[in-house]
Amino acid sequence: MDKRLDKINEDLSIYQYTEGFAYGTDAVLLSAYIKVKKGSVGVELGTGTGIIPILVTYHKSPSKIYAFEIQKDYAELARENVELCKMSDRIEIIHDDLKNITPYYFREKGCESVDFVFTNPPYMKMTSGFLNESERKLTARHELKCDVSDVCLSASKILKNGGDLFVIYRPDRLCDLLVAMREAGIEPKEMTEVVSRSGEAPTLILVRGRKSALPSMKITQPFVIYDGDGYSEAMKKVYTQGNI
Repeated sequence: MDKRLDKINEDLSIYQYTEGFAYGTDAVLLSAYIKVKKGSVGVELGTGTGIIPILVTYHKSPSKIYAFEIQKDYAELARENVELCKMSDRIEIIHDDLKNITPYYFREKGCESVDFVFTNPPYMKMTSGFLNESERKLTARHELKCDVSDVCLSASKILKNGGDLFVIYRPDRLCDLLVAMREAGIEPKEMTEVVSRSGEAPTLILVRGRKSALPSMKITQPFVIYDGDGYSEAMKKVYTQGNI
């Protein structure tokens, strides 16, 4: 399968398939939204090219990230990208269905549960959108292999009590996400709307949930991507510092 080498910044480049799903602004935003404590262990549910754990490791230096990917060709690509970025000691790509995840995955690695989980899950129902695209794109965009409830349940299985789940999602599916989180024992604690320009309706939603937490959710100021003819100062910080 043909692929190209894309430069992320002065230090990082990754391969992406020329025919297939490529990472976008949502992946970069989620990587910046994730909060990581020193020595923490995290899991990504559905890594694609591996871009998000690579960015999180580059900017925030967690101890370890395990990234699950159901599509074999993308799991292989993610491994190649992790090696290219010289992060194989800190990021492990696992080719498996996220619905198969249990704590046993991590016990043999000396970890009963993980500190944080993050995901950019499929956001379109199988009854919506164009379904005549490749299976790779269908799996990435549509709920073909899993839905948001599957994602939240898998996260809950492996998160420690007090551990955080970070999600980027579509505003029109927000109710589905919040219900799925609460049903899985993960309480929504923070939400940030992402808008293209100040005053516009949100195009994305960033949500942080905490396992076994008490109800109470903070809604932050909207995150604005563009200002004038270019990126906002906040978006520039995302690319240069990896933080929101």
